[in-house]
Parts: sequence; structure tokens; C-alpha cells
Amino acid sequence: MMEALFEGTQMTIQIGMVAIIIVFLAIIIDLVSGMYKAWYRKEKWKSDYLKRTGFKFVLYHGCMLLGLLIDLLIHFSKLYLWWGWDMVYGLPLITLAVGIFWCIVEFLSVREKADEKVHSEIARAERLAKQVFSREELVEILAEAMRKSVLEGKTKETL
Repeated sequence: MMEALFEGTQMTIQIGMVAIIIVFLAIIIDLVSGMYKAWYRKEKWKSDYLKRTGFKFVLYHGCMLLGLLIDLLIHFSKLYLWWGWDMVYGLPLITLAVGIFWCIVEFLSVREKADEKVHSEIARAERLAKQVFSREELVEILAEAMRKSVLEGKTKETL
């Protein structure tokens, strides 16, 4: 009787644990991305980053473990078989859905960090350009460059 209850749970637990490890790696990638951004901007690493990562770890993995427990209860109750979903019997669908959600959240977080870095570099270049040239000088330099390119284009066409 007990063997029938636990039949197939090994695969459910194994897949759930792989999903948990993948989410852990996503958290680590986000942490490293944030630390690199801070290093690149010459900012000091703050303990707040590590605290947030610790909070994320507890929150994300708590949700993942709850999802795995729900999946095990669904497996024990054989709901998927009752619903006629034989092909997904033994798969931790809740755990996988939660894991996909957290990985998307981490992907967006890493992408935002990269976008912030690009925007900060553009702002820095603008500040440097303003320090070196006045607005009128920049307009004059650009106009001269455009005139030269038009003249070069005409001379190439006549040859």
C-alpha cells in the first residue's frame, strides 16, 4: 500500500530539486551582476546587497519548497490521473511554474542593471562633452563634419 503511494515521487523530487538549483544559480548571477555594476561604477559594495540576496534566497526557495510540497500532495492524491492528465503525472508543475517565474524576475533584474550601466555611460559622455565644448561649438563641429562629408561625396561622384 505505501509503495503505491510513494511510486513516482522520486522523479518529482529530483525534478523539483533541479528547478531549485536553477533558481539558486539565477540569484547568484543577479548578485554577481550587481557587484560588477558597483565595481564598474567604483562604488563600495554594501551589505544591503547581500541582505537583499539573503532575503531573495529565503523568499524564492521558500516558495519553491512550498510548490514542491503542493506537487507532492497533488501526486499523492492522483489528481492529474483523475483529470486525465496522465502525461504530466509525476511532474512537479507548480514547482516548475514558480521556478520559471523567479528566473524571469532575475533575468529582468540583470537586464535592468545592464541598462542602468549603459544609461550612466551615456550621461557621463554627455557631461564630458559639455565640459569640453559649449553647445554652439558642438553644433559648429557637427555642421563642419557634415559639410565635409557632403563635399567628399560630390567629389567621389564626379570622378
